[in-house]
Amino acid sequence: IFCYAAFNLYHIYTEYKKGTDEYNSISEMAVTERDPDQVEEIDQPDEQPVAPVSIDFDSLRSINEDVIGWIYMEALPEISYPVVQGKDNAYYLHHLFSGESNINGSIFVDCHNQPDFTDQNTIVYGHNMKNGSMFGTLDKYQDQELFEQHPEFYLYLPDKILKYRIFSCYAGRTGSEGYRYHFPEAEDFQTFLDTVSSYRDYDTGTELSATDRIVTLSTCVNSRRNYRYLVHGKLSSEIITEE
Repeated sequence: IFCYAAFNLYHIYTEYKKGTDEYNSISEMAVTERDPDQVEEIDQPDEQPVAPVSIDFDSLRSINEDVIGWIYMEALPEISYPVVQGKDNAYYLHHLFSGESNINGSIFVDCHNQPDFTDQNTIVYGHNMKNGSMFGTLDKYQDQELFEQHPEFYLYLPDKILKYRIFSCYAGRTGSEGYRYHFPEAEDFQTFLDTVSSYRDYDTGTELSATDRIVTLSTCVNSRRNYRYLVHGKLSSEIITEE
């Protein structure tokens, strides 16, 4: 029994390490940190703001053509990963960005969504790993003070950078309203916004309208099997880049 348990622990450790090492290597290859003095709000309306990092998508595509973006959260610097989209929602649960089978999986967009984040609600999944990797620290947004310090996150695309302002964070049941991505009628989306806003743990003060575009970040709740921790953000600005 001891040997079996030790083998399982060693296997889990090596899986975690492989995943961490791969994503650290990818980050070193593809991510360039901006000078902090350049990352600031600008006064002139015709100037583009400068995002915190820049991403080399050519290098990422050389490894995996399923890459569609990169997620970056200033509040949680460990959440800085390539975002992929597969033909289904199963493959990237258990495969790294390189395609190797691994329990860490990848950060991936729901296969039913458009890859350019133009849907009314785009869902992004990631595992809640016990070592804090992937979306393992996403539930830190239960702390309202963290939100007040960092109410936004970024999604980098090859031709633009999308900035999202968080409007609702909470633990919800698997398959709840937050996972809707199809809204046949205009009032359906407004109902969605009202519903997921009502679930929030605290008032974010973020104004919403039926014309907004939403991204939903989703991860497991380790202590509650049938629950997921969700962070909803609305698109607040786009930064046009040159590929």
